[in-house]
Amino acid sequence: MLHRLIYISRAVASSDAELQTIVTWCLEENPRLQITGALCFLDGVYIQYIEGEEDGLDSLFSRIRVDVRHTSVTLLERRAIPNRAFPHWAMKLLEWDDYSKAVFRSFSPGASLDLYAADPTTAAPLVRALFRGPDWKLT
Repeated sequence: MLHRLIYISRAVASSDAELQTIVTWCLEENPRLQITGALCFLDGVYIQYIEGEEDGLDSLFSRIRVDVRHTSVTLLERRAIPNRAFPHWAMKLLEWDDYSKAVFRSFSPGASLDLYAADPTTAAPLVRALFRGPDWKLT
């Protein structure tokens, strides 16, 4: 049965090289685990939406929790899903821009632009909305 897992974490370092290293690793490892998903990097905070079979998600999330590139790993949501939202993406990266800020504000009116201040119940629709934007900055 398919599941999705959404978490946030603070980046220890936020260089373009570090982001590319994470995405490259995901592109290599996620297909083996049959994981798909999306990674957003927003003002020093990651929000990642990953989906796959429960065992693969558990294995990956265990590694994420101890990864030294992250701190304050916080699980926002974990649930069974009928199908994948990102079936063709081993991983895609979205970075903060004016569109993503507007989308965030539409889900969390009045909140600061801090994913830790967002309502966790809106995590899945927020990530899907971020990736529907007309000017995706995907790598």
